[in-house]
Amino acid sequence: MSSSTKKQNRILLISLTAILAATAVLIAVTGSANKKKAETLPAETVETVAETKKTSTETKKETEKAPKNSSTEEVEEKVTGKTVEKEETKETEEKKDAEVAVVIDDVLPEFSSPVSGIAIKDYSDNVPVFSYTMEDYRVHNGVDFAASVGTPVCAAADGTVSEINDDPMMGVCVSLTHAGGAVTKYKGLSEESMSMVNVGDNVVRGQAIGSAGDTALIESAEENHVHFELTVNGEAQNPADYFKVTRVSDLTED
Repeated sequence: MSSSTKKQNRILLISLTAILAATAVLIAVTGSANKKKAETLPAETVETVAETKKTSTETKKETEKAPKNSSTEEVEEKVTGKTVEKEETKETEEKKDAEVAVVIDDVLPEFSSPVSGIAIKDYSDNVPVFSYTMEDYRVHNGVDFAASVGTPVCAAADGTVSEINDDPMMGVCVSLTHAGGAVTKYKGLSEESMSMVNVGDNVVRGQAIGSAGDTALIESAEENHVHFELTVNGEAQNPADYFKVTRVSDLTED
């Protein structure tokens, strides 16, 4: 190798070493400057950052503690199923109330005699009994209570006036509808009875709804009386099965 070539290589090595040394110095100076800048950061800036973090944390806590509004509760209830439970509970309560109402409607009320008189003809739906007016034997779907004209006729049970009419054969009639599908009918009343109550009136047991008369042509030959009938769900019933009926024989025995 010539001396000229060796000289060039030496110069190149020296240049490279100088560049590396300068780079190292530059890196050291830059790092020292950044560190010094960080150490000299204003206290106000540090406090502001810390305060911002504190405020953010407190706000989050207050939000968690804040009372829930109706909208939030409604959303949560829907998510957790509470709304469904409430609706089901309401439906169950309504169903129970309806069932109770049906039970009450199915229970027959307490009955009592419509007049204070004794029974002069019993109920007989199978064995025909003699009719002095018609002079024949026929069934008798009611009980005849002896009563002079003008004797008060009372509701046999709590109910509602459902019909008032003047029947060609049974005279003035008043019908009451009761709980349990019961209907009571009072026949042979006085004409004044048509104005004592009105259809739709609610009456209580023992309340006067008319007075005894002599308007029943088909029983005109009988002793003056009130013809009383009772049906349950459309089926004729013996009134004596629902309240005490006093007969002539009962008075004789006493």
